[in-house]
Amino acid sequence: MASDPRLRQLSRIYNRTLETAADARAAIMASPGVLASALFLEAAASDDVTSTAAADEYLESRLAELAPFTGATDGEIRRQFDALVARWDQPP
Repeated sequence: MASDPRLRQLSRIYNRTLETAADARAAIMASPGVLASALFLEAAASDDVTSTAAADEYLESRLAELAPFTGATDGEIRRQFDALVARWDQPP
């Protein structure tokens, strides 16, 4: 198993072993929505995320941490994450 905790986390998120940065980048590039959904669930479970603005701050913090792996997919991850967060403001 990879020694980088970010690779271990991404391996859990993608439900497969990602041993290198290249493995992680390929997984994220192929399915950025998987990561967007996982980050949304993390944000939703966080006691510190109490608004859509706080959710965006949370996302930016996580993307900064995962930057070596997300690269060009940041925009798509943000788009999909924001679509999920937008539902918070919709009436039931």
